[in-house]
Amino acid sequence: MGRVVVADDSLQDSLTALAKAGTFQLGLLIGQSTSDKDIIVHLAPTPVPDEGDLSSEEEEAVPLKQEPNRPKYPDSIPKVVETTVSQHARQVVRMLPGGLDVIGVYVVTPQADFTTSASQTKLRLILTATHKTTSRTLLETAEARTGKVILHACTQSLKTVCKTLDVSPSSTSTQENADLKFQRGGSKWHQLSYSYNINLNLWLPKNKPSQSLYKTIISLLRPWAKSVTQSLILIDSEMPDDEDSLDSSVEDKPTKKKGGNRGLMELTPPKVFKVDILDPLTPTLSPSGLNDISGNIRFSGTLAGLSFVHSKATVGEARAAVMVDLVRSVLARWEMHCDSLVEEPPSPISGAIVHEPPRRVFLEGGGLPVSLCDYLFPGDSCADACQSAKELLGLRIRKEHVDDSQETLADASEVMYNADISVTGGEEMEVQGSSREGPCSTTHLLLALAVAAVGMGVSFVALQSSSPLT
Repeated sequence: MGRVVVADDSLQDSLTALAKAGTFQLGLLIGQSTSDKDIIVHLAPTPVPDEGDLSSEEEEAVPLKQEPNRPKYPDSIPKVVETTVSQHARQVVRMLPGGLDVIGVYVVTPQADFTTSASQTKLRLILTATHKTTSRTLLETAEARTGKVILHACTQSLKTVCKTLDVSPSSTSTQENADLKFQRGGSKWHQLSYSYNINLNLWLPKNKPSQSLYKTIISLLRPWAKSVTQSLILIDSEMPDDEDSLDSSVEDKPTKKKGGNRGLMELTPPKVFKVDILDPLTPTLSPSGLNDISGNIRFSGTLAGLSFVHSKATVGEARAAVMVDLVRSVLARWEMHCDSLVEEPPSPISGAIVHEPPRRVFLEGGGLPVSLCDYLFPGDSCADACQSAKELLGLRIRKEHVDDSQETLADASEVMYNADISVTGGEEMEVQGSSREGPCSTTHLLLALAVAAVGMGVSFVALQSSSPLT
């Protein structure tokens, strides 16, 4: 027997309903991969993206002109554009807390379409593309599992079969059968909540004029991401061994709702663990030569984070989920901030220009046993987070189930007042961040972009954080 794949009964009902509808559909499997099984939490149908949703690299991979009379939505596996699915995966991963990931795809199509060699080749291309996209969010701090899950719901037999496929470059294996098990009430989860104090100073080099700001920032973030993996992670103020069970208490069985309907089970609230991240004590690195620098970025403050692991997870699995959440959260903010800078026209104003980054909000509900997250720019509301959940995940989240209190925007005028900027030709540019201790021990997150050599001006970003989600 192959690998075990576990899902809630409600997902079986959803797949059967899609198969009965008879319409082709392909989407992402959201869940968690462990050493011995895969846990599916949600099915996220892949939409056809608008032209402006693709990155520059992905736009180059998508044909500029569609074939005449070609339907907007593909009607078979070979007609799916893999970059469309990988773009969907890139956006979905931003909404996932630590511990959850894109673990595969599902497809609703007739058996004849699923078994063709063209379809099998296309599915490998799709899974390889999504794997590469989601792996980039780890900044080389962890290895993403290359074994992916494929669920096929046949529109003729209405049956669902499960396969696994290894997408590593060295693998030439074909799909293998997996043991698919649907459970009432699904899996139980543990929640890890943390807040992280970050103090990061990045120096922008002059010697890479042809490299985009985004790629430059990513290359500068990798050393930080690697160092943060050496941090000590305390769980409920203790330092258990990685091999220990996260929760050694006896688990109670889920309680069935009155009426006895299949799949209608009381969702057991996750058990909450408080996490503290203690960075290794490393010396502050100075640039090799100030004449080789075009500016610097200072990133400091407190971030709110959230991760989920299955009920039988070890301490090591829990720590790994927290690290993934932290790295992905920092990277997501940078990606979205860089995108916003590219979209903005050049400003005629000289001197400092204020840019506020997206803040993290948390989403509950939608029938899921775990919470999700999103990032909102100034001017966005909880309704925008609900809309993102609907478009990217196919979930209906009510506005009152969006927690936007964990990270709130700081007063930009206060940041400007407290920032001390010195620009003199090609000399060093300094940005001093401000902090404020309030009733909730909040601090600011100050991000300053300064590129004096090319006259791009200075950008500031401020973010104020409070307590983590519990």
